[in-house]
Amino acid sequence: MDPEIIEWMTTNFVPFEAQMRQMLRRVCASSAEIDDVIQECYYKVLVLDSVEHIRQPRAFLVQMAKNIVTDRFRRESIVSIEAMANLEELEVEDYGPTPERIALARSELRWVFGLIGNLPDRCKQVFRARRIYGLSQRETAQTLGITEGIVEQETIKGMELMSDMVARVGPDNGPGHVKTHKRAGRKKHVNH
Repeated sequence: MDPEIIEWMTTNFVPFEAQMRQMLRRVCASSAEIDDVIQECYYKVLVLDSVEHIRQPRAFLVQMAKNIVTDRFRRESIVSIEAMANLEELEVEDYGPTPERIALARSELRWVFGLIGNLPDRCKQVFRARRIYGLSQRETAQTLGITEGIVEQETIKGMELMSDMVARVGPDNGPGHVKTHKRAGRKKHVNH
C-alpha cells in the first residue's frame, strides 16, 4: 500500500468518518449499509494511484459516498422516495475560497507585480530573486554577478520603495490604477 495514500486517509478520512456516517444515516436503510458504504469508500481510496489531485478531501469523500449510494439505488428494484430526496442533500461545506476571494487575490497579486515592475532595474532583479524565487543572498549575488553587500542594499531599498508605494498609493485604488508622485525630486509612475 502507498504510504502517501495511507497518510492521506489517516489525516483526512479517519477524522471525517463519524460525520460522514451521520450524513449517510439519512440515505441508508441500516447501519450495516452505512458500514458497507464507508468500507467501499476506504477501498476506493486505497486503490487510487495518487491523492495529489484531491484539493478538497471532505467534498471528495462525500461525492464518493454519494456515488456509491446512487449505484446501490440503481441496482435495487424498490427505492425509498425519502432516501432519494435525502441523497440530494448529502453535501459537505466547501471550505475552498469563494470565486470572489480568488478574483480579489489575483487582482492583488497583479497589483503587487505592478509595484515590483516599478522598482529600478537592479533592485527589481534582486527583489525578484530574493522574494519571489526564494534565492539566498549568496545565490542572488552569484546569479546576478554582484556582491552580497549590494544584494543586501538592494533588498533593503526594494522593501523601502515597496512600503513607500503601498503607503502612498494603497491597494484600495485598484489594480491597473496609475498615480504619479514625486520622490526626491524625481517623478515616478506607480502601477497597481
